[in-house]
Amino acid sequence: MVNKVLNKVMIAAGLSLPLVALAASSVLAQMVKLSVVNNSGKTMTAVYMSPPDKNTWGKNELKAPIGDREKADFEWDRADYGGSEGGCVFDVRAEYSDGRSTDLDAVDLCQESALNFR
Repeated sequence: MVNKVLNKVMIAAGLSLPLVALAASSVLAQMVKLSVVNNSGKTMTAVYMSPPDKNTWGKNELKAPIGDREKADFEWDRADYGGSEGGCVFDVRAEYSDGRSTDLDAVDLCQESALNFR
């Protein structure tokens, strides 16, 4: 009797492992690693993202300003923004110390590993 129960528990545990692995991979798939490269000749003070169908920018993604010819690497959870194309396509704005900005429209951040601002 105990052996039958133990066998059923072992079978159930073995069958559930693939489901746990799938759930873990879907959580990891939400995280996107991205480099922002500043080749503008100015100090970059902010980077904002927004789904293309919205008229407002998200929060500043930079932890610190990026000097000219430098880059910053960061991760973000695309589910936080709900961008189009499954949370991948965003408009991106970089702002600089002189008050100017550069916009990149409809960038697929799931396909791009680096954004180069000039």
